[in-house]
Amino acid sequence: MKTYLMFTCIAITVLFYLGCASDEDNTSLENPASLQIPAGLNAAPLGDDVVLENMYEAEATKLADKTPVQIVTVIEGTGRVTLEARFRGVRDLGLGYPVYECELMDDVAEAMGGIAQGMSGSPVGPPGRVMGALAYGDYFSKAPTRFLVTSIDAMEASRSHQTFGDLRNAERAPAAPSGIVSMYTPVKTPLMITGLQPHRLEQLNSYLQGSRYEFLQFVAAIGGAPAAPKITTTSLKAGDMIGAAIATGDVINAIGFGTVTQVYDDGTFVAFGHPFNGDGKSAMPVYRAVVNGIVPNLQASYKSVAAYGNPIGTITKDLLPGIVGELGKMPDMIPVKITYDAGNGELIEKHHKVAYGQETFIPTVVWVTMDALRQEISPRTVDSTIQLHFKETDKIFSRSFRTTATDSSFEGLFQTQSVIGAFTDILTNNAGKATLDRVDITVKDTPQIWRAEIDKVIVPEEVIAGESATFTIVLLPHWSATENGRTIQKEVTIDIPENFPEGKARLHVEAQYQEGDFFFGPGDFVIFDDFGDSDEGPPLPQNLDQLIDEQVAAQVDPGSILIILTPPDDFGYDFELPEFDFELPELDDIEIPELPEIPELPPIDDVPPLDDLPSFEEIEPAEPVEIEIIIDDFILTGSKRITVDIKVPVTEDDFPPDILEIPIPNLPDGE
Repeated sequence: MKTYLMFTCIAITVLFYLGCASDEDNTSLENPASLQIPAGLNAAPLGDDVVLENMYEAEATKLADKTPVQIVTVIEGTGRVTLEARFRGVRDLGLGYPVYECELMDDVAEAMGGIAQGMSGSPVGPPGRVMGALAYGDYFSKAPTRFLVTSIDAMEASRSHQTFGDLRNAERAPAAPSGIVSMYTPVKTPLMITGLQPHRLEQLNSYLQGSRYEFLQFVAAIGGAPAAPKITTTSLKAGDMIGAAIATGDVINAIGFGTVTQVYDDGTFVAFGHPFNGDGKSAMPVYRAVVNGIVPNLQASYKSVAAYGNPIGTITKDLLPGIVGELGKMPDMIPVKITYDAGNGELIEKHHKVAYGQETFIPTVVWVTMDALRQEISPRTVDSTIQLHFKETDKIFSRSFRTTATDSSFEGLFQTQSVIGAFTDILTNNAGKATLDRVDITVKDTPQIWRAEIDKVIVPEEVIAGESATFTIVLLPHWSATENGRTIQKEVTIDIPENFPEGKARLHVEAQYQEGDFFFGPGDFVIFDDFGDSDEGPPLPQNLDQLIDEQVAAQVDPGSILIILTPPDDFGYDFELPEFDFELPELDDIEIPELPEIPELPPIDDVPPLDDLPSFEEIEPAEPVEIEIIIDDFILTGSKRITVDIKVPVTEDDFPPDILEIPIPNLPDGE
């Protein structure tokens, strides 16, 4: 994929446009420019009244080698043309159905770029027939270009195939493609993305990687819109160019383009000859598209193509043999509103819509939009709040996060995904179905770097059990955020429990918010003070409302500091043996004096029996003391561990009265 993107970057100066009108705008658009066949091309226009008939596997597999066939596709404008090719045999790629190998037989078409991305789905067969869809091609092929055709049998079977999404009544179901041998590569679907700057392609690829995108080629699209007569029809024909939209809106449009293979009387159609991204159940809107020629590329040529008008239907299934759509059925989409505050008091709103089943693309919409609004990449402090509204509940989930990264747009992408994925990823959300109704995101930028690190902790001279002690936490902020002095000092008063034993206690001061920790995320960071086994813990969420509550409770303020005072171990006898710098005398040289005879003590009355004294097991051990404080507006980092000497006051109340009244016998002088 990275290799593809590298070569794509070479050609991104070619002008593209995905001029999609909003769903609310019903203004009729002008039809794109009329067909102009390049000189020397053996393509012949195919009349609008020509309907291609299916040639099924039983007949297609009997074709003789080098039987002439045609590719029906769009090269310029919206008119269909035929390109000459020939049949070379039946092949098995391990897809579960046979494919047909063919080769292009037009030198001028080869010179234009040959088999181009965007041609996937183009009907292939003898004149007037469709035996399948152009779907796969050679790596770095030379003329005559070889390509593989997905049989119309397999594509037609997809119309009645039941997806996992249908079975579980969910919005989507993963179904990753597999089984393609290394000799061939998919004739990929070019995913044209407006608003995406070319230098961001590699970063986008690092985020949108994996088997779901093996059939897509990301292209940064820029440019103007085509023009020509009105069009009001929502019908399609085999060979027409279409676009399936992941997202549309004010800044970013992400639409994948390919060709219709066959249209049926019930208003359904099949296209592409391979998956879009293998989602199974799908709900992407379909647009008509116009082609502005083929763009040659060192590795894979592609069509310069743009969508126009309003949606004309919906992609309902996304399977290995191709995609299935339904004309006239317009899908619901997820509204995404982005409100931006640059810190100058002016609010900017941008609106987008993202297809259901493509929720993982919402962070990309946010990231690309923020890139366009900021127009620079520079360090700053960003405060963002995400609100998710669901169809299944009136409860709204809201989460805020703060970042000071150099590339805050890209970091915001991961933070947004961590929020949305907790609800929409079917493998992550174990609690209950969560269908997004809308997403609202607010972003505020400030030029100061509101970040500070824990520098040191000042301990009072005397800390006594049963009394209060005031500790001072010293923070060192970024120079751009300093106001009244170079450091920030925060006093914290801790009530020392009376049962704290004497000795060296441990004071742990830790910033809770872990900036940039996308795998665990804010709220998931835990300080392990011991490793004892425990079955206790919060109950797992069993429905969407409980999941929302859990996610809200897990949030951590970026300015949060957790302070833990752990009592001394072993009942306070936490000390180190002193080091001696002299030699101990030999035992034989030590003269042990005789001890004087100790007179018998008088009897002591009213002393309780030892059996009535509490055992060590009954003595309640001291528990750690935890306190959380918040430093507003800041992101805090770092931690400190220090020891604190705990002292225990000694009073007469510590001894039983009868013990204090025991008479002490008079001993002889000097003894």
